[in-house]
Amino acid sequence: MTFNLWYYVIGFCLFNFILGAKNDLDAEDFRARDFRACVIGAGFAGLATSRHLKDYGVNFTTFEASRYVGGTWRFDPHVGTDEDGLPLFTSQYKNLRTNTPRQTMEFAGFPFPEGTPTFPSGTCYYKYLKSFAKHHDLLQYIQFRSYVTGIKWVDDHWNLQYLKTDTRENVTEVCDFIVIASGEYSDPVMPHFEGMESFKGKVIHSHDYKEPEPYKGRSVLVVGAGASGLDLATHLSNITSKLVHSHHLNYNQPFFSKDYIKKPDIKAFTTEGVIFQDDSFEQIDDVILCTGYNYAHKFLDLSSGMTATTKYVLPLYQHMVNINHPSMVFVGVARGIINRVLDAQGEYAAALASGKFKLPSQEEMLKSWLDHVHSLPRLGLKIIHVNIIIDTDQYFENLTVEAGVRRAPPVLTIIRNNNAKNRLDDLLEYREYEYEIIDSYNYTTKYNPRQGFRCPIEDIPS
Repeated sequence: MTFNLWYYVIGFCLFNFILGAKNDLDAEDFRARDFRACVIGAGFAGLATSRHLKDYGVNFTTFEASRYVGGTWRFDPHVGTDEDGLPLFTSQYKNLRTNTPRQTMEFAGFPFPEGTPTFPSGTCYYKYLKSFAKHHDLLQYIQFRSYVTGIKWVDDHWNLQYLKTDTRENVTEVCDFIVIASGEYSDPVMPHFEGMESFKGKVIHSHDYKEPEPYKGRSVLVVGAGASGLDLATHLSNITSKLVHSHHLNYNQPFFSKDYIKKPDIKAFTTEGVIFQDDSFEQIDDVILCTGYNYAHKFLDLSSGMTATTKYVLPLYQHMVNINHPSMVFVGVARGIINRVLDAQGEYAAALASGKFKLPSQEEMLKSWLDHVHSLPRLGLKIIHVNIIIDTDQYFENLTVEAGVRRAPPVLTIIRNNNAKNRLDDLLEYREYEYEIIDSYNYTTKYNPRQGFRCPIEDIPS
């Protein structure tokens, strides 16, 4: 981001602020009337928030676009759109296992049952989410098949517009407090390369990848070495006739197979294959782009006071609170975090909605955000939502001090950091270790291979 654009964005946020955005939560004691909170999304973040809203005694409704809870953790065989014609919000694929230990992915006070592998399958994790929703009796609060299309600030409340996918009716409802927990992994980044339109093979994003079998005996190019790119390399290396992996990650690359070929970034496509930056060429049948996701908040009206693009959402206090309209809170905008952070953010949102604590003045919140912005290195807004991973424990402490959120033990951060290193050091085996927490700062591990697809959680019909 250039110097001028940087100050344009900050100036726009300040302009919204100066225009008269008021502290919605202090405008009147609306809890004396029929106060209603609205949650968007019933994935992990939405379920966590819903549980805390219920515990705090807040009147709320959770709006879920699909017919199911679980968000990105539910496998759906459809590609592109679901059975109701909506964009597919899940990126789950067959034989996926979590890439972080389950202890970091639990809801507070709701551990996985004994015997669950440290790195459970995606199917098992989905069962866990359904078990959580049933245990806390959350389904009664969830309005399914309600696809949110617009959120506007009108006078002293939010107008939430949504499409009922069963009747195709457009509906508007009034909310006093909004929690946006719609997930950040449903709008794929689709880069364009020279000559791509002439390529005769098939190009998809990993968002649409479902299983390895269609790639058996084919020449496949995987682009990217983030979580999905590395995982798909392990899934496809012994299925394809040739697996070409284009990335610039520096890590301890394992031996995938004799037919695995590491390549630098892409230079251009031809009709039959791809030319790379080193001017080498590979004939390719299929391309899978593991190139990440955009933020997707197209339902936000300008009246929300937010600057929401595909790369950032601002200005946010504590990476959550809409400073211009503090009765809007985001859960899950921060990236690269453990799920337990989402749970803590959900509790913070519920505590705020219930009136358990009061926010600082808007001037103080804005100053806190600007201090954060000025502390960022040259990458600036590109990393404005990822700095929580630098000091997760400090973030937990901030939420605890301000809102009384239950502090997660530091051992979870220690596990997350060590696991991130282990993943790059031993990609093919790091999931074969079992973790056991000893106390708030210590844990043990032992090698216990081929346990990943056990799941002692009873399945609950969707």
